[in-house]
Amino acid sequence: MGSTSFKQIAGGLAIAVVVVGSHLMPTSGSRPLRHDHEREWNYLKVPHSDPTAFESRLGEIASLVAERPVQVRCEEFSIGTREEPGGIVQFDGDTPADYTRIRPDVCTAMLKFTRAPLSARLDSAVALKVLAHESFHLHGINVEAVAECYAMQAVPRVAHALGATEQESRGMATAVYDLTYPGMPRLYRSPDCRPGGRLDRHPGGGWPD
Repeated sequence: MGSTSFKQIAGGLAIAVVVVGSHLMPTSGSRPLRHDHEREWNYLKVPHSDPTAFESRLGEIASLVAERPVQVRCEEFSIGTREEPGGIVQFDGDTPADYTRIRPDVCTAMLKFTRAPLSARLDSAVALKVLAHESFHLHGINVEAVAECYAMQAVPRVAHALGATEQESRGMATAVYDLTYPGMPRLYRSPDCRPGGRLDRHPGGGWPD
């Protein structure tokens, strides 16, 4: 449920390149070493492994939410915090990468859900919300509270795409909103995330859907 800034990553890489270069390159008559930002971002914004069948399926759903072709990879990552987010999308300024990395345990919860939608638990609903959250990052939304609110409203769509009935899908969204949203970190909550609020994507309709 996170987004990382490419500027921070690129800055660290640039420093490393300059330090190493100063030891290996001759100083007299040499050109200043420059970091190729565009080339680095072109590498970081795309996955470098072929998708599994399930990752391809998740990618199709993420593309529907993101409203553009994107991909999903289920793989380990760390951003150095005590509580790691369920997923991550890198940004270069306001431009998102073309794929998201989802924690393997979150992907496992979604896989179990696809095999038995009728026995879905809260962790299944949360996992679907993570996929929706990262998909909104892929759409270009880099504000966590906005992505989180939109993601909860997208849970019915994601759940239905993975095999749940409309009633079950709405129930999962309601469970996420009622049981998990109040305890989310402040960064992920907004007073506008409510029925009829500024972040209600379908004012006058059901909530959250």
